[in-house]
Order: sequence, then C-alpha cells, then structure tokens
Amino acid sequence: MFAALGIEVTLVEGRDVLLGFMDTEISETLTEHMEVMGIKIVKPDATESVTADDKIEVRLKSGMQLTVDSLLAATGRGGNTDGLGLDRLDVEVNKRGQILVNENYQTAVPHIYAAGDVIGFPALASTSMEPARLAMVHAFDLKYKEGLAHILPYGIYTIPGCSMAGETEESLTARQIPFIAGRAKYNANARGQLIGDADGFLELLFHAQSRKLLGVHVIGEQASELVHTGLTAMMMGATTDLFIQTCFNYPTLTEMYKYATYDALGKLTKGEDLQA
Repeated sequence: MFAALGIEVTLVEGRDVLLGFMDTEISETLTEHMEVMGIKIVKPDATESVTADDKIEVRLKSGMQLTVDSLLAATGRGGNTDGLGLDRLDVEVNKRGQILVNENYQTAVPHIYAAGDVIGFPALASTSMEPARLAMVHAFDLKYKEGLAHILPYGIYTIPGCSMAGETEESLTARQIPFIAGRAKYNANARGQLIGDADGFLELLFHAQSRKLLGVHVIGEQASELVHTGLTAMMMGATTDLFIQTCFNYPTLTEMYKYATYDALGKLTKGEDLQA
C-alpha cells in the first residue's frame, strides 16, 4: 500500500514484539500485514539522537541511520495537568502529571474527583468514560452504578484492526490455567468472503474443565465491534453452551463465534491442543 504510493514508512519498536499485551498470534499477524503493506519494522531498537536540517537524521541505538521527511515519536503519555493549579488545591499528582485517586475517583481533596486520561492506565476513551460515570454517581449519591466492569475491551485501530478482552494464551499459561483455544477464520465465513478479508480470524479461549470463556481475540475487519459478543459473554460467566445454542444471523461475522467454539470442543474431545 505505502510502497505503491511512493511512501517509505519505518516503524521502530523498543520491544521484541508489537503490542506485547496482545495475544502473540495477533501481534505476529499484524506485523506480517504491516510488512506486506510496505512498512519496514525495526525491533528491538530505539532512538539515540535526532538532528534536523533539510532532512531529519535519526540515529538508532543499534547504530542504524535513518533519513526521513517527518518523524512521529510515541513515548507514552503524561497527564495534561500542568497549569491547572492543582498544587494550590493540595491535589496530588505523580511524576508523570497523573492525578492520584481512590476507588471512588476522589483525589486527596475528597470533594474533587478526577477521571479519564489524567489518572493514567488504562487511558482509553471507553474506559475513561466509565470512571467518570462512577465519579458522578458517587458524588451525587445516585446508587445506580457501583463499580467498574471487571473485564475491559481493547481496540487497536490499525489496518487490519485488532481487539481483545480477557485473558491471553500467555497469561493463562503463566498462571498454569488449563485452557483450549478455538479459532474461526474470516475466509471460511460467508460474510468474511463477501467483504474480502482473507486473513482475519477470531480466537476464543475456554477453560479446559469448566468450558467457561476466558478470552476473546480478533484481527480483521470490524474487530473492535466483533469483540463485544465475547466480552458480554465473559461478563455473564458464559461457557461453550452459549455459542453452540445461539442461532446467529447469516451471513455475519458474529457467526464465527459458533465455529470457533466447535473448533475448541473438537480439540477438547480429541484431547488435542490442551494447554496449561
């Protein structure tokens, strides 16, 4: 894509994998897609120095030199709290300018609340709105919302898009929780074929004994929409039965939930791919 437009793009990543918090297979698939689009990925590496004249010269810690027209540096986010006069109010912030709050999103000054990116992780649009609602409910004693959802979704708006909720294979393996993974591919789904997504897939992680859904991972078209079905199922403590018994509209991408579940149950029946 970029090469065809005559645009050279280099992505420098400090870690061994892109988006290390995601399931490894999702991360690897995204990396492959980026490279197919013509993006050069350099990892693990980091910027050592930058000089600018007619062109921008970037020296990496590995010694590699890059000459570019423009440079975008993403090195984390701090709270946009400078100039608010929080010190005069005795509202505490950390070294990154993020406001410290308790479980009710109250600051060190009880009648002052804070929510959103200014309090730090997870700093997503969806998760920032939820704490703000909790803060308002607590401040006005409204009662109707008493806690933040215990499972939060992540949407990565790349091409292709990625989304996840719950556990990853790596987190379950590290905790020695026995699980089975079921997958369904877009190219085996009627809707996926219609939209021309040949490489996307849905992965579901189930507990090997209880068959309870533990994690959902998607890469492909509408990933950030598709993840919500699995997210809602996990919030309700659903098992494989939910997807097997549900009749999905056809043709839809959501139907992949049924076939990913069949895939997991097939492996479980054969004793294959059981991981702990």
